[in-house]
Amino acid sequence: MNLFNEDSFLHSFFLSAGGFIGLNLLWIITSVPVVTAGASTTALYYCALKLHKDKDISIWKCYWKSFKGNFVQATAVWLGLLAAGVCVWLESRAVATMPMPMSGVFTYVTWGMALLLLIIALYSFPTLASFEIKTRRLIPYALCFGAKKPGYALCMAMITCLPMYFTLVDAQLFPVYLLVWLMCGFSLTAYANSWFLWRLFRPYFSKEGDREELTGAENESDQYVF
Repeated sequence: MNLFNEDSFLHSFFLSAGGFIGLNLLWIITSVPVVTAGASTTALYYCALKLHKDKDISIWKCYWKSFKGNFVQATAVWLGLLAAGVCVWLESRAVATMPMPMSGVFTYVTWGMALLLLIIALYSFPTLASFEIKTRRLIPYALCFGAKKPGYALCMAMITCLPMYFTLVDAQLFPVYLLVWLMCGFSLTAYANSWFLWRLFRPYFSKEGDREELTGAENESDQYVF
């Protein structure tokens, strides 16, 4: 058995590893300006979902296709989520200064808002990557997807948040965590989340010839972009 031919497991492994590293670097570089993080995250999930669908894709072409095509809409969504996150953080700081029992009540309210924002953030960019959808309909769809499969939402939240938590709290292993994040951490996180997203999105599509569309909309369809 030749381990180095194009059909070997070793060749496929290194090809996949190179793809994840390249995708990770693309996301990091295009997220550096911060304001572009929405477009870069949308492109990241576009590629991750395409990998689940088509297995073998051109990371470079797919990434820039989504990045440029969704830039304006994704940036608007990102800035809105960022502003909402700042508001929730400021509210949590204000609640900490309140006397009991008022602080207890508002703490639950703040946690509820944070949970809602997390669900919207988890699903908004993958949804935007997968559908040609109006911005006003994006958040309702994101919430519907989160409510459709709560177990999926929980798994995605854990996959996304737990590694970040351990990176921040474990000072001894921080350099190791940082190296993993810089090499392939973000792309692997998106790919793992896309396992759930791909299974969640597929039932919402109906094939019409070569085109797939989201069903259930009133008099207007959101086209599947793959």
